[in-house]
Amino acid sequence: MPDKRSERPEGSSHGHALNRLLATLAKTVRQSDLYAPVRRERLRNLTRRPGVYPDWRTLLSAATAEWQSAIAAPKTRRVLIATHVGLHFTANTVDSLLAVALTFRGAQVDILQCDAALSACMIAEHTLAPSVPRFARVGPSTDFCSVCQSAGERLYAGTGISTLRLSDFLRPEDLEAASAFAAEAVRHGTGNPPKSAREEHALAGALRFFGKAALPDDETSTAVYRRYLEAAHQASAAAARLLDTNTYDAVIAHHGIYVPQGLLAEQVKRRGIRLVTWHPAYRTGRLIFQHGDTYHRAMIEEPESAWNRPLGAAEDQELDQYLAQRVTGASDWIAFQRAEGISRDKALASLHLDPARPAYALFANVAWDARLHYRSSAYGDMRDWAIDTVRWFAAHPDRQLIIRCHPGEVLSNPRAQDRLDLAINTAFPTLPENVRLVPPESSLNSYSIAAACRGAMIFNTKMGMELSARGMPVVVAGDAWVRGKGFTHDASSPADYRALLSDPDTFTPLAPAAVARARRYAYHFFFRRCIPVAALAEQGGESLMSLRENAASLAMPGRDAGLDVICEGVLNGSTFEYGG
Repeated sequence: MPDKRSERPEGSSHGHALNRLLATLAKTVRQSDLYAPVRRERLRNLTRRPGVYPDWRTLLSAATAEWQSAIAAPKTRRVLIATHVGLHFTANTVDSLLAVALTFRGAQVDILQCDAALSACMIAEHTLAPSVPRFARVGPSTDFCSVCQSAGERLYAGTGISTLRLSDFLRPEDLEAASAFAAEAVRHGTGNPPKSAREEHALAGALRFFGKAALPDDETSTAVYRRYLEAAHQASAAAARLLDTNTYDAVIAHHGIYVPQGLLAEQVKRRGIRLVTWHPAYRTGRLIFQHGDTYHRAMIEEPESAWNRPLGAAEDQELDQYLAQRVTGASDWIAFQRAEGISRDKALASLHLDPARPAYALFANVAWDARLHYRSSAYGDMRDWAIDTVRWFAAHPDRQLIIRCHPGEVLSNPRAQDRLDLAINTAFPTLPENVRLVPPESSLNSYSIAAACRGAMIFNTKMGMELSARGMPVVVAGDAWVRGKGFTHDASSPADYRALLSDPDTFTPLAPAAVARARRYAYHFFFRRCIPVAALAEQGGESLMSLRENAASLAMPGRDAGLDVICEGVLNGSTFEYGG
């Protein structure tokens, strides 16, 4: 949640000190071992709250005959849905809907769940763990696993859908090998490139746990990393044995990265089995599905023929309406803008900038998110890119720079611990006169910042897609989706990046042909690749989404065009694309 402290009335220094003391005491109690049973009970109660998980026994009661017929029918395909984690509310909601929809379409569906088999997983994170030292010492088993397992099992109880347990595919020798592997990988060090997929996904899991782009160099952090290394080996061994035991036509793994989904994905690809990943789209009620990899990476390599298709008048209007709504996130269930847009002059005035000098915007990602989802291009690290950009503008006082730190640093989980504003303030204790730093807590609308600028610099953010579609010139320093599409200026090295900043032609408004290409790509992403699913309803609170009361009916073939597209892609390998 956003920090509201600035809106509170000022109190006495004594009152502030007392509040800090009470907060410290409360945190100490919450993180203590004695409080662990209370934490578990609170988490267990949360999983039973209405709307957090679908009640499939009730949902399917509206289609009892059809469901019994589907369960009993001969199976034409076999699909593994590797949810693994029972405490991931969104994953369990979507995966269970997919399981029902695929069963209605003649598939034998197996659900894979972890039953306290791993020494670490993606459910744990520093903002959720009782304390980092405790997690480093005992892992997730005492605080998460029992609740996680029971929640996942309860979801499918009485439905007739097959569930598999991860521990059934692990052997004692796997645990011994995992310990040896972790010890060797720790000696290899985190500063060196991962030598295997197991190390890569373990590092991704540890970085996600800490919300950092680089692993801290201390004993506790190393112990956490070691847990993820052990879990990566365990997950890989279990996945290999499962896939050698059972034959599947397709495997669904949400995200497709981290521990344990990433290790299963690697084993699936190694055997030539079709891998499907999915992720919630920004647009309300929509999902993104991808063959073969996480969509963050796979969409970068899409051929031009997939997106460069002329838009009709209705599609143009549809895109304009949605881009206008993006300013406040009115049509999105994942949105980071908390304020209405303001004019260019008001935006400049709020930042105390000179309206006579041109301004340019740097739109950042969340550092740890960028590190895991994308492979850098011009710079090895987003923070290096941002700091180099400040240096360049410091040497060019005739121009002004606005750095917009990503609101997700404080709004998303896990909360970022290596905030960009702190890194920049460390590098520049006194910011150059022509540079403004907008922290992640700021309510200043990012689109208002863009409207006050002549151009923008991005690393990976989707903002580059939207700005280009509006005709703004964009310089790309990371491995963003817009790179190489013919409507951005793409840097391949720091020197190349600085040259683009220096070139007066870089920040001229986009030509009509380039704007047309950018709009085609934006439409492709927001309207074709983001597939609407009628059974999904916005939930809010702990869970991003819930299911409608008629979800069972909507899961049947021919009832929802979006779900038909998704199931056809899973069962037969067709493109995950909605509409024409």
